[in-house]
Amino acid sequence: MAAGEYAVHYSSYARGEAAHCTVLSSLAEAEVFAREQVAGRPELRCRIYTHEGFVGAPICEIRGSGYKGEGGISARFRRWVGSVLFCGGVILIILDWKSDFTMTWPATIGMRLLIPGVILLVTEAIIVLHARRKRQRGDEQKAA
Repeated sequence: MAAGEYAVHYSSYARGEAAHCTVLSSLAEAEVFAREQVAGRPELRCRIYTHEGFVGAPICEIRGSGYKGEGGISARFRRWVGSVLFCGGVILIILDWKSDFTMTWPATIGMRLLIPGVILLVTEAIIVLHARRKRQRGDEQKAA
């Protein structure tokens, strides 16, 4: 690929389908092409890369509505489970605190629920802040 060209890399999790890419001359052309491909096949994901290829993160990622992700923990899972664990842990700790820690088991279980809840919620907050920051940088680059 020459400098200034962009590659649209398609992938889906359909069995037996190999990933492939198309090289285009401009970013705008690559984005339009990727959106057309995703509109035609909702199970598709298109990532746009510079002439450097897979070095670093893609410039843009366009996913169809039917695309099944990589199987990681979803944002919804992190938010709900993190909130339930955090709130449940706090409630149990407060329950034991109100009884002057005479029962000890609620505080013990509460701390064991609280820690993974905090980890999930902090992880989600970091991901959201990182995505927002990345989006702002992209808007600044487009404006320049």
